[in-house]
Amino acid sequence: MTRALSRGLDVLEALVDADDKGLGPSAIGQRVDLDKATVARLLRTLGEAGYVAQDQRTRSYRLTGKILWLAHSFAARLDLRSVVRPYLKALRDELGETVHLAVAHDLGVVYVDKLEGEGSVQLVSAIGQTMPLHSTSLGKALLAALTEEEREGKYARMDFLPRTDRTIRNLSAFREEIRRTQQRGYSIDDRENEPFGACVGAPIVGADGRPVGAISVAGPSFRMRDRFAQIGERVRATARAISRELGAEPDQPADGPGHARAEVAGAG
Repeated sequence: MTRALSRGLDVLEALVDADDKGLGPSAIGQRVDLDKATVARLLRTLGEAGYVAQDQRTRSYRLTGKILWLAHSFAARLDLRSVVRPYLKALRDELGETVHLAVAHDLGVVYVDKLEGEGSVQLVSAIGQTMPLHSTSLGKALLAALTEEEREGKYARMDFLPRTDRTIRNLSAFREEIRRTQQRGYSIDDRENEPFGACVGAPIVGADGRPVGAISVAGPSFRMRDRFAQIGERVRATARAISRELGAEPDQPADGPGHARAEVAGAG
C-alpha cells in the first residue's frame, strides 16, 4: 500500500509538470519509470478519487480542480489559524478553560488549533481530531450559521448516533436546539459528546457571511455548567470580533483580544 501510494504521488507530480494537453499513460510511465499497465491502474484509482480526468478525445490525463481545492483549503486553514490564535489566547487567559478552533468537514468538525486551560482537570482533545456535528458545540455553531437549505441537507445525512446518554438523537429536538443556538448566538454541548465534558461554541463567518470555522471553550461539566451564559457571551463576542477581522459585518459589537493535572476524555 505504501509503495502504491508513493507511485501515485509520482504520477500526480508528473502531471503537475505537464502542459495543458496532459499526458498519456506511456508518457507518464517514462517520467516516473513505471510500465504502462501500472500507470493505467494508478490513473484509474486517482480518477475514481477525483484527482485526475481523462480527455476522451486525446486519451491523455490531466489534474482536476480537486488538487487546487486541497491547496486552497490548507492555505485557508493556516490563515484562519494565524488570525484566530490571539483571540483564542485572550479567551483562554480570561476564562481559564481550554479553547478550540475547528472547521467543518462534511458531517464532522476538525480541530485545527487548541490552547489548554490551566485548571487541574482538563479535557483530552487533539489538533486534527474529528468529532460529529450533532454532539459538539462546534458542530452546532457551524450548523446554525448555514442557510436552512444547507442545514436540511446535512440533517438528511446525519445519523445522530449517541455518544453519551445526553446526546440529542431526535431530529425535531435537534432542530429546536439549533434554533436556540441562533437566538443566543452561541451553542452548548452539555455532556452530549463526552460524559463529563461541556463546551460552548460560536461560529466565525467570512466577508461573504458564510461560516469558515467555529471556536469553543471546553472544560469539565462541573466547572462549566453554572457559567454557560457568561462563557457564551464571551465566546459570541470573540467570534464576532474574529469575523469582523475577516471582513464580515456582524450585527452586534464585539470585543477584541486582550481582555496536578487529571484528564477527562473529549471536547467539543
